[in-house]
Amino acid sequence: MIKLGLSTWLWTDFFDESYCFVVEKAAKLGCDVIEFSILNPDIFPTERIAELVREYGIEPVTSTVLINDANPVSEDEGLRKNAVSHMKKILDITKRLGAKLTGGVNYTLSGYITGKPRTEREVELSVGCMKEVAKYAAETSDIVIAVEAVKRFESHMISRAEQALEYIDMVGSPNMGVHLDTFHMNIEEADPIGAILSCGDKLKHMHLCENNRGTPGMGHIPWVDVFKALKAIGFEGTTTMEAFDQERLEEMYPLEFLSQRYAETNDEFAAKGLRHLRAVNTIVFGE
Repeated sequence: MIKLGLSTWLWTDFFDESYCFVVEKAAKLGCDVIEFSILNPDIFPTERIAELVREYGIEPVTSTVLINDANPVSEDEGLRKNAVSHMKKILDITKRLGAKLTGGVNYTLSGYITGKPRTEREVELSVGCMKEVAKYAAETSDIVIAVEAVKRFESHMISRAEQALEYIDMVGSPNMGVHLDTFHMNIEEADPIGAILSCGDKLKHMHLCENNRGTPGMGHIPWVDVFKALKAIGFEGTTTMEAFDQERLEEMYPLEFLSQRYAETNDEFAAKGLRHLRAVNTIVFGE
C-alpha cells in the first residue's frame, strides 16, 4: 500500500507555532504522512513539531520553496550562498524531526522565470549549490533531497521528470531523488504515467493533486493508472495531497491562482481527497 498524507499548505504558507494543531488534525484524518512545507526555517517550531509527530505516530517529511533573496541560479554569489544556507537549515530541521526526506523547489528561486529557455550556466550554478547541500546532508544525516518538477509558469529550470533525472545525475550524489506532482505533470508531461515509470527507484516523493487543484476525484487525473505505475516501480516513498487553504481563497489567489472553492472547510477538503485516494489505493494494492 502507498503511504498517504497531507501537506501543511492546506492550512498555511508560513508555518509557525500557531499551526502546530495540524499534526493532530492530520492524525485524526488517518494520515500516514504529514509534509511540513517550510518557507521560513527561522520561524518553524521544530522542537514542538518533533514532539507531536512522535506523540501521534505520523511520519514527517519536509519541503520548501526558495523565496526572496535565495537563488541558486543567480550570478550574485550572495544570493547563491543564501540558497545554500536556507537548504542547510531545512536539512537541520528535517533531521531533528526524524524525517528522511525533503523535497520541493529547492534548486531555483520559486517564480524565477527569465522568459527564455534555461541556460547551461543556470544549470551549472544550481548544480554547484546543490552539490554543497547534498554533501552537507550526507555528512550529517541520511536524508534524501528530492527535486520537484513544476509547471513552466513557476520555473523554467525543471518542469519534467526527465529534467529532474538529468539534474540529480549531474549532482552525482546518492542521496538525491525525484519529487513529482500530478498537477504539474498534467501540464508538462506528454505521458504522465510514463514519466512515473521512467523514474524507477529514483522517485522518492509524490504530490497527489487534481488537475484543477480540486479534491482528488473531482478532475481528470487517472488515479488508478497513477497508483498502478507506482506499484510497477515498487515505490517505497511517501505521498501527500498538496492543497491550498479553502478558507482563505482571496489570500491564496496571488500564490496559486485558485479560482474556486472546492470545499467549505479545509477539513472537508482533506477528508474528501483522502477518502478517494484510499479507495484507489485499495483497488490497486488490495486490503
